[in-house]
Amino acid sequence: MANRLNQGTEATALRKLGINETYQLAMYLLDQYRGTTLSCRYAIPPRLALAESRTQLHEVVKVAVVDTIMRHPMLQVGMMDATSKTPSWIQLQSLDLTQHIKWLYIGEQDDFEQTVQETFRVQLDDRFPDLSIKQPGWKITVIRQGNAPIMEVLLTWNHPQFDGAGAKVFHEDLLEMLNNAENGAYERTGLDGDILRLPEAPPFLPTPIESLKSLPLDLRYLAKVFWEESRPQFLNRDVSQAAWCPIRSTPYKTQFRVFFVDNASLLAILALCRQNKTTITGLLNGLALIAFSSHLDSTVAPAFQSSTIMDHRRNLPPAPPDAPWVRSDRTVSNYVTQLPHQFDTELVARIRSKLPVNTSEGRDLSADLQRELWAVSAQNRQEIVRKLETGLRNDLVGVFKYVSDWQQTMRDMAKKTRQFTWLVTNIGVLDGNTSDNGQRWSIGRAQFGLSAEIPAAAIEFAPISVAGGGMCVSAIWPDCAVDTMLGERIMADLERWLAQLASQS
Repeated sequence: MANRLNQGTEATALRKLGINETYQLAMYLLDQYRGTTLSCRYAIPPRLALAESRTQLHEVVKVAVVDTIMRHPMLQVGMMDATSKTPSWIQLQSLDLTQHIKWLYIGEQDDFEQTVQETFRVQLDDRFPDLSIKQPGWKITVIRQGNAPIMEVLLTWNHPQFDGAGAKVFHEDLLEMLNNAENGAYERTGLDGDILRLPEAPPFLPTPIESLKSLPLDLRYLAKVFWEESRPQFLNRDVSQAAWCPIRSTPYKTQFRVFFVDNASLLAILALCRQNKTTITGLLNGLALIAFSSHLDSTVAPAFQSSTIMDHRRNLPPAPPDAPWVRSDRTVSNYVTQLPHQFDTELVARIRSKLPVNTSEGRDLSADLQRELWAVSAQNRQEIVRKLETGLRNDLVGVFKYVSDWQQTMRDMAKKTRQFTWLVTNIGVLDGNTSDNGQRWSIGRAQFGLSAEIPAAAIEFAPISVAGGGMCVSAIWPDCAVDTMLGERIMADLERWLAQLASQS
């Protein structure tokens, strides 16, 4: 149902979509991507978990969501001229919160975890209401079993609205607002039942990165990128590209798998990462390299490329004094880029030479393979550090400035050879305020996933940790392009090897 108070009203354009926002919108319009979800498991304060407190619980959640909306203007805006070359964010008069907050109660006999995972999977592939309705592209679904002391809150959004780091801020701020809302009155200016009337003054939107900072490009880097994009396919001799996995777009369906690492195991793995001068992101890139080298033949994939998604918030200037989000690193907006990594034929051949002859399930990493793993993981981390040090110089977002028609660009990309075999998008550690006495709201675990990105990596890994609560690792791939058995074997390897590393420390 449309946001009924916005239909027929004159929309005020606030600014054009930025480069990242326009790029993500083009993928959505072409059905190359659908949605992204960050789900958190909230512990409910005992006094609100009682059966007789259900109405109060719903009110506390609604008020906390409203307070979060008012802190982050990107949650307040809709889109105009979405299918044009220059779409714009527009000011809305009001939000119908019934379109953005849904409660799902399940019975005592139902499987809570199974319901969470099934809802998560379904929401990744859900489409959002028609963009012409002019409704913000985000929603939360709250899953609760009876009067249990926990609830799962799934935030699902359309990527042009904000990125994964912005979603992490949303949950952290929602947690803060829940603890604040519970202590005060439930009335909020502009809130009438489920209708939130937004301020008449235009919201102060975060500025796209290309309008905040210079994005310098060296001529050599620019020439290399343009050659790679424009050369005929018959001149493409790059054996590290994922030619083994042709880009297919239909039928659209996301395959999603997940496993969890408990906090004790995660701490042990982090200690090993520090000893070997790498991070979880570097380690996952290294583990993925060994897994793909194991399951793909050298004639099919003699070398590999991967990509790490990086957050540019560290490169932003300080937030303006009147910005409601206060700090640049607390912006709900779109500030990501990607860093490619290449694993050449010599390295991949060396790794394959150290794999066990018997490739049956259940194999562990040998000492030789672990040495290769830590060397690759450390190298991966060094590449990320170098990128952080160079900041916005020679960044893909700078190249994107030259794209005049994103929909055509993404159509063309879907006809090319796939570049990346895998991708790692790690939004880091979420602060769940778990060091409490159990009387306040807290978050004990989180799960992150995105729908299949048709022209992107064959398999995308999305880890997230909660301070004191362990780590979740998700994997996503397009069903029409990647064999399900391959995806499941890769994930089984990662889960088994992380457990092996945790047990060694």
